[in-house]
Amino acid sequence: MATVSRRETIAAAGAGLAALSGCTTVLGSGQENSEQLHVGWVPIYPNVQHFVMSERDYYAELDAELSTTEFSSGPAAVKAFAAGDLDIGFFGVTPAMVLTDNGVDADVLVANSKNGFKMIATDGFADRYDDDGGDAFQSYTADHGTKPIWGTAPDGSVPDIITRYWIERDLEAGATTDVVNKAKVPPAKTPQAAQSGDIVGTTVQEPYATLVAEMDGYRQIEWSGTVLPDHPVTVAFVANSVSNELKRGFVEQHIRATNAVYDDPTGAAQDAAAVLGLDEALAERAMQSKAAAFLSDPHEITSQSETMSKFVAEVGNIDGAMSAAELFDVSVYDTVA
Repeated sequence: MATVSRRETIAAAGAGLAALSGCTTVLGSGQENSEQLHVGWVPIYPNVQHFVMSERDYYAELDAELSTTEFSSGPAAVKAFAAGDLDIGFFGVTPAMVLTDNGVDADVLVANSKNGFKMIATDGFADRYDDDGGDAFQSYTADHGTKPIWGTAPDGSVPDIITRYWIERDLEAGATTDVVNKAKVPPAKTPQAAQSGDIVGTTVQEPYATLVAEMDGYRQIEWSGTVLPDHPVTVAFVANSVSNELKRGFVEQHIRATNAVYDDPTGAAQDAAAVLGLDEALAERAMQSKAAAFLSDPHEITSQSETMSKFVAEVGNIDGAMSAAELFDVSVYDTVA
């Protein structure tokens, strides 16, 4: 685990709260002289525990002066964390790797989600994929004179890494950049990109996966849980400046939220809809998706995190493959679970 102060590391990564995207909300207050706790989150389904904790006042159980900030993208949240403006970040496991590699003093305490992407393509490409499998990319290029445009998040993001693993290791179709033209499309913009015909296919999480798959002319061709079983999506990355007592309290409420998702999936979907501004019917359909798999136990994602770190290193976002011991502190979960 790293020992360098977050406030002394990656000074150029951001200028603090002035760079925040979205709005900051005070959810509750602890006793006088309570610890300050600032939670940053990205508005995607894999962070459902935060939605449940917010809507059901689980955060109020913590003895902390609590505020939360919504970020429009993972990179914005990561910059704020690097600048020392966040204590807890709900974002992808690969950004957590980047922060750890750069010496930020924080650890993954719990998992949020796994197996969280669908590969969706136009009907034409989907038919080709059904017939040709991994050769579909090359045959598309031969017939169209250009590589298929595959829309996903930026290089080194979780959906990007899963896309690379799928093409290069699972399908053995060749280097990703040799067989597709990658378009950087934020998850929330994927339905728009599909509707306008800007992409042939995408690797995307819920609820956007459900939206795109339900469009005329598109259908699912793969699920990431088959490509790389039990791969992590998002995690809770927690600064080591947070007291051990507050860490334990947070993990307890996180586990409570995960249990609530499975005990009351309709209610959890409604929580997500309220926070994300979604249609409740869409939120409920997305909650039923195979790509909506939520958990807290960090042990379940340590092995595949190490596998994914090799690809993050190949992209150049970290110096080398990362061990689970470098990225995770499972002791807090083990204490309270």
